[in-house]
Amino acid sequence: MAIHEQIDNLNIWWFPRDFCQSRFGEFQQSGTNSCTLISLILADKVAKAERFFHRVAELPSHGWDLFGNAINDGNNVYHNVITANTPQARNLNLNIPDAISAIRSQHKMNFRLEEWFYTHMEADPTNPMYNRNVALQLSRIFTITLQVFQQAGGRGGELPPSHLFAAIIADCRTVMVTFDFRASIVALFDSHQHGRDAGAVFAQCTIQNMDDLIFWFISMLHNVYSSRPSLFEISFLSSQPGVAKRIPPAIKKIAGDIKKSSKSVV
Repeated sequence: MAIHEQIDNLNIWWFPRDFCQSRFGEFQQSGTNSCTLISLILADKVAKAERFFHRVAELPSHGWDLFGNAINDGNNVYHNVITANTPQARNLNLNIPDAISAIRSQHKMNFRLEEWFYTHMEADPTNPMYNRNVALQLSRIFTITLQVFQQAGGRGGELPPSHLFAAIIADCRTVMVTFDFRASIVALFDSHQHGRDAGAVFAQCTIQNMDDLIFWFISMLHNVYSSRPSLFEISFLSSQPGVAKRIPPAIKKIAGDIKKSSKSVV
């Protein structure tokens, strides 16, 4: 059973320590570096689900199944593409384009998400206001991106977008943030083990209270891993047709130069 915790407007579920990428499922031995694959596969599964999110105070009814399947599938892809073919690279961390290519090489996956754009944000780990400043910057990036994405969606007879996903890579760990516009919920899934007692973690709140989620995430990195990353890399993804050709939002002043992640290495 997952342990539920509530902090202000945020609901958090800490899964048992054996329910994480390095301990769960048939291919757990490949789970050390498969977080990027797991995060992308989970986002794709959520995008395909008829309705995954319902209420912020409740763990999604199919959460255990979806999270477990994503962990298994991600570890399986890592085993097939990386471990089995290049044993010397078994500790390889994948960037977003390479991870997408690896997933699509497994034809049964039917992966539909496309990357919209990539950006990065630098931070000063020595700043005494680190948590607050980083959370504020990330929140601004997300807010501006959501506005542009929703304004562009639904034009030309298209259905309004239902989801937007953001993979955050920091300190060699990838987590997935999901924005569900139908339920007005933002959620974060982290497939890593958290300390001695907890496995993966899932947190959600309303999009209106997104700041609570981001501040908790930044604080959690320090509390659990003693991590204050100096670089955050963010890839926005969607299943909307032609999303890769859309113009990204102008967030240079907040996060640095925007560039397609196909030109970058994580």
